[in-house]
Amino acid sequence: MNRIISLLLVVWPALSIAQSPGLFKYWVVFTDKNNSPHCLCRPAELLGPRALERRHRAGIPLDESDLPVNPDYLTRLTTAGATVHLASRWLNAAAVIADPATAERLKTLPFVDTVQYLGPDLRIRHEPYPPARARPVRVAPASVSDNPYGYAALQNSLLNLPLLHFAGHRGQGIHVAVFDGGFTDADVLPFFDSVALGGRLTQVRDVVERDNHVYEAAGHGTAVLSVMAANIPGLLVGGAPDAAYFLFKTEDTGGEFPIEECNWVAAAECADSMGIDIINASLGYTTFNDTTLSHAYGVLNGRTAIGSRGAAMAARKGMIVCNSAGNSGDEPWRHIGVPSDAPGVVAVGAVDYNGNRASFSSMGPTPDGRIKPDLVAPGEQVVVAGGPDFGLGLSNGTSLASPMLTGGIAALWSAFPEKTAAEILAAVYASADQYANPDPERGFGLPDLTKAWGYLAGWISDGDRVNNARNGFFAADPEAGVLTFWSLEPLDNILDVRLFNALGNRVGERHGTATTHHRVRRIELSGLQDLPAGTYQVEVLTGVGATRFVGLMWK
Repeated sequence: MNRIISLLLVVWPALSIAQSPGLFKYWVVFTDKNNSPHCLCRPAELLGPRALERRHRAGIPLDESDLPVNPDYLTRLTTAGATVHLASRWLNAAAVIADPATAERLKTLPFVDTVQYLGPDLRIRHEPYPPARARPVRVAPASVSDNPYGYAALQNSLLNLPLLHFAGHRGQGIHVAVFDGGFTDADVLPFFDSVALGGRLTQVRDVVERDNHVYEAAGHGTAVLSVMAANIPGLLVGGAPDAAYFLFKTEDTGGEFPIEECNWVAAAECADSMGIDIINASLGYTTFNDTTLSHAYGVLNGRTAIGSRGAAMAARKGMIVCNSAGNSGDEPWRHIGVPSDAPGVVAVGAVDYNGNRASFSSMGPTPDGRIKPDLVAPGEQVVVAGGPDFGLGLSNGTSLASPMLTGGIAALWSAFPEKTAAEILAAVYASADQYANPDPERGFGLPDLTKAWGYLAGWISDGDRVNNARNGFFAADPEAGVLTFWSLEPLDNILDVRLFNALGNRVGERHGTATTHHRVRRIELSGLQDLPAGTYQVEVLTGVGATRFVGLMWK
């Protein structure tokens, strides 16, 4: 797991970790899917309705990789003395628990292609999970500022999220899967009250222990979740507080072994079947407890490691996959990890609040010359949910950068639910600050998600950046008397604001006070209440001329 440098005090639940005497885990790859009882002609048996709709929208046909492994093969593995831990339809393989002699016998089965050693069978057993706990009724502390994001204002503004949120796009209707080592107390912490009470927080699967309990084992996943899903205005608001979250425990907290890559792939296949839109995985693999299994740099080509092959497949199935790039930038290794090396996967590096690469953020390129990381997001001194009740903490790591970007993308996608993953990502990449000149430290750079919104809405384009009303846009709340706008150009010394209706007729001139917070400009105005809702143009007069915006006024 990518390390999370934190000021939090985490109390771990009781658990037992022991190696099963003489038992190990192996990855068994099958030769084919012959004589399978499953058929592509019955797609509803393979994928859920939401997954089929996503595939249809993106024009992605079902193929043999969508067929489960032959169940007869799994039965024969069991008959041979192995215990099946999981199966992967995408990679046509199974992870099994067996002793070495049984593993040798498996190699002789006619339908087995290869058997790969994954490490010891670490039997992790947490104490029995308690029944569903009721969420305590608590009164939130007073707001820390007049900024609705509270302590998250700075990190959200770095991705230019506020205007997108002000326009009502906060992730509603988007399904996000989160893979991690555990989500301790996420079922009772107040930061997740709104998402949980709205029926949008689901524990799906603990792939490690093969049960359905994920609110255990580690607070890392809880911190990761908070930068996306937290929703306490004035204290901490995440990047997509209205999205739905589906939690998977894939990380084996007893040790670092390749089986965790298999767990990752199994979770991704489940997420695909459920119709998940975005996967966030703040996990990465390079060095294992058994160093003979560790990945050499040459392996990070996106085609070799189990996790990389599975993650690339997840991206090909029409999901957006965000994975932390790794925290080895100031170590001898320096490189990204698995599965961030996979093509199609958004490897997310970390930047500080000045937009500079955080020293710990892992770098590329891949050994086959591809740009990695792909994008960057805030990952240094990120505010997270971090303790009992309303406790907060500060954390560093690409573990935080990845969900920061995931939350922002979920908010963006909720504005255009009809778009495909490829269309959303094209706009996100195009909005990044070094899109034209990517490098192996920051990739294509830091996205501007409000700018991406403008691209997708057709308000701005690369070839039309300074043409009248197409160089920016705005959103206004007449009742609050606040106009918030974004611009491709710097706007200083604002003197006046003029409004025009959709026909281009001037409907008034409003005087107000302008403030700038990072890349979001706000003007507090009077006299907006008499204007009907609709589309307007705003002309901002500065000391050097006039700039026009197009945007929305709502009641």
